[in-house]
Amino acid sequence: MDAATIVGLFALVIQACLLVLLLARRAYRRFPFFLSYTIFAVLVEVARMIVAIRSFNTWTYFYLYWGGEAVYAVLGFLAMYEVFREVFSNFYRLAWFRFLMPSVGGLMLLIAALIPLTHPPSHAPAILALIFNLQIAVRCLQLGVFLLIFLLARVFNLYYRQYAFGISAGFGIAAMGILAGTLVRTHFGLQHGIFFQFAPAVSYCVAVAVWLVSFVRPEPTDPFADFQHLFTPELFLRELERYRREIREVLRP
Repeated sequence: MDAATIVGLFALVIQACLLVLLLARRAYRRFPFFLSYTIFAVLVEVARMIVAIRSFNTWTYFYLYWGGEAVYAVLGFLAMYEVFREVFSNFYRLAWFRFLMPSVGGLMLLIAALIPLTHPPSHAPAILALIFNLQIAVRCLQLGVFLLIFLLARVFNLYYRQYAFGISAGFGIAAMGILAGTLVRTHFGLQHGIFFQFAPAVSYCVAVAVWLVSFVRPEPTDPFADFQHLFTPELFLRELERYRREIREVLRP
């Protein structure tokens, strides 16, 4: 059994454990997209292993793998948006807040579009280059939403023991690993094939472990118990200014 198979089996086992835990926590009530993502992940990984073990032709595995990645991407983004709505539902009464998610999404898509323009995929057929570019776009979006959630939670001192933060952190870790692997593959070609093969897989295992740990303990009755601030734009800007001053103090020689 090679290393890639071992990593895949480990991911499948802990993902199956996560699925059982999500059902026990009745996550379908608050996180239906994340539950759908987890169910799909278990099913598609089993299918990939069956195809790999039975030695079907290469194209069968190719379409199964990248087709699965496309569904992963859609469900993953919907799960991240679901988490964002869960954490910041009280903020949506502010008109300015509604533009944050689209603005961050637009910025990350712009970055994702500039990457292949400045560093086009190396030694990749047209269809694979397109897949890599789409992969970069999706992971940039996920990473942008994760950073936005982290920043806003830090500014407003939100409670980090919520399940939503665990979901967001997991997707952030997975997005960073997959994005790093994809960028290495597109820039260097097959020179660093080992990194391209294992960086996404290992980061995804870490992400699933984060999700598993997050749902092991019951969530506090009132996740927002420590949050006593009034949601105003003035407070948001004041907090940002405070963090800017702190960063300047740290960077000052």
